Amino acid sequence: MKARSISKGFTLIEILVVLLIVTILAGITVARLPAFSRNADFETETRRLQLLFSMAHQESILDSTEFGFRLTDDGYKFLKFDDGSQSWTDAESPFQKRSLPDELRLVIEADSDGFSFLGENLPPVLILSSGENTPFRLILQSRLQKTSRTLMSEGYGEFVWNKQ
Repeated sequence: MKARSISKGFTLIEILVVLLIVTILAGITVARLPAFSRNADFETETRRLQLLFSMAHQESILDSTEFGFRLTDDGYKFLKFDDGSQSWTDAESPFQKRSLPDELRLVIEADSDGFSFLGENLPPVLILSSGENTPFRLILQSRLQKTSRTLMSEGYGEFVWNKQ
């Protein structure tokens, strides 16, 4: 008579698959918690603003075009000077108009506030094809986290974040 082995329990592979699924679900759940997503919005916007300013600076030099930056009611936008029409137009992607989440707010302090040329209001921040830009401080504030950072430039194309 043959002895028949009866196995009870789970195999190692089955246990590892279940652990993998539980880990993935826990990671998704934690990443969607409000505190994590709000912090992510603030961090994402700080990186995006610095990158957009650096890209606009580089593109203005390479293409010999002028860029401007202006705050809007719900966010910000980059403008591009059109030599043909001699006017400022909304810049195209990746510099298109952007809206900020409700908990974020931008404040700009620039040397050129209120300047106009030929009756046209200039953007507060100009990024020129000569490599220069308007010296400015752009303050990004998070209302929920009670924190802020300041993007600064002294006028020569280096855009640096300072914590406050």
